[in-house]
Amino acid sequence: MNIKSLFQRIQNNFKPQEELQDEVVLKFLNVLENARAEEMSCSDLYIRLDEFVEREVRSKDAEKIAPLIREHLDMCPDCCEEYEALLAVIEHTSE
Repeated sequence: MNIKSLFQRIQNNFKPQEELQDEVVLKFLNVLENARAEEMSCSDLYIRLDEFVEREVRSKDAEKIAPLIREHLDMCPDCCEEYEALLAVIEHTSE
């Protein structure tokens, strides 16, 4: 390999990237919008929290069945605190 071909290879690696087409950007924004629509609110979580905790204590598969609840608990400290308190009570009473 000579120096000229080496410089050409390097130069080719630094070519400007193609711009994303509007259609691709719109599809990506649509995916993001739908992901936001699937989030769970705190009030929705409170409705299902006792069932989630009981299932978790019994079979440990609650996260697989209700991933939105786990995701919400990971992001919301208030709900996580409620979850931990309920979990402690149920674990203590089941002993």
